[in-house]
Amino acid sequence: MLVCLCLFIIGIFLTLMDHDELSILANTFGLVFSLVLLVNKKHKGKNSIVDSTKYALMALKNKDFDKINFKLLKKYNNPYINELKSLSEEMQKQQNRIQKRTRKLQKKNIQNTQLLQTISHEIKNPLSIIQASIETMIIQPNLDSNMQNKLLNRIMIYSKKINAMLNRLTLSQSLEHNVITVKMETFCLHNLVQEVVEGFRSYLLKSVFIDKKIIVDGVNREIFADKILIEQVLNNLIYNALKYAKSEVIVKIAENYFEVLDDGDGVDRSEIKDITKKFYQSKDAKKNNHSLGLGLFIVKEIAKIHNARLEFFSKRNKNEGLCVRIEL
Repeated sequence: MLVCLCLFIIGIFLTLMDHDELSILANTFGLVFSLVLLVNKKHKGKNSIVDSTKYALMALKNKDFDKINFKLLKKYNNPYINELKSLSEEMQKQQNRIQKRTRKLQKKNIQNTQLLQTISHEIKNPLSIIQASIETMIIQPNLDSNMQNKLLNRIMIYSKKINAMLNRLTLSQSLEHNVITVKMETFCLHNLVQEVVEGFRSYLLKSVFIDKKIIVDGVNREIFADKILIEQVLNNLIYNALKYAKSEVIVKIAENYFEVLDDGDGVDRSEIKDITKKFYQSKDAKKNNHSLGLGLFIVKEIAKIHNARLEFFSKRNKNEGLCVRIEL
């Protein structure tokens, strides 16, 4: 550009000195240089737009979003800067959604693997005991009646354990995916509690929790709910309480709620928010291999169906462990 300016100035001087031919020649050279520079500049500008757009598209293709320099695109007056920015933002959102979904799938796969391992372990142990009991009875057909009854009782206990576990799995899936039929009716809650407790007294309290007892306390009231589901809630809560109780479980029925509490060690406050999660097991449950972590999840889902409030209290006094209350 400086050369062009010099040529034009020389042309002016030559005109003033009456060297018209030389002046025309100088001005012509200046004009030619100016045109060449303008063409080169325009071509360079086009190349800059093309190159910057190409670089941005390559970065988007490789998902290297940080490598897109929008300041440089703006400097080159790239006409596609808004489109490239929108495309980059949308691709980043999509990438984040994919990563989030992938993490969820990985977590789900881990949970499924852990669940299969737990189910396998939970079923394998009672099946081994059942098998050993049957083999003993086959190998020793002349066993005395007391031993035979003991083995048969053992087979019954562990068969029921497997059946209960599979029922919990089926019910948890039905509740989670909303494929369960709810039949609401009016019935006496106190009578239902007595029936459930009597079932525990005639079976588990005689064979598994022989040093524990269940106490029923409270008013005789009627409620409007699904009787079968409430029965499942009571079974889950009482069985869970028996596992952790030291000596007794209390089922209390009040005017606007019922609750099940034990005299165990309770639950850490940090764990209360997690104990209703599916497959969640408390520290004690993991240590003692008590369950699959479905009992309280099922209770929560059934409470949700009935629009009932579910509350947990731990160690409200020195004689109390965990208390589960349902306002219904």
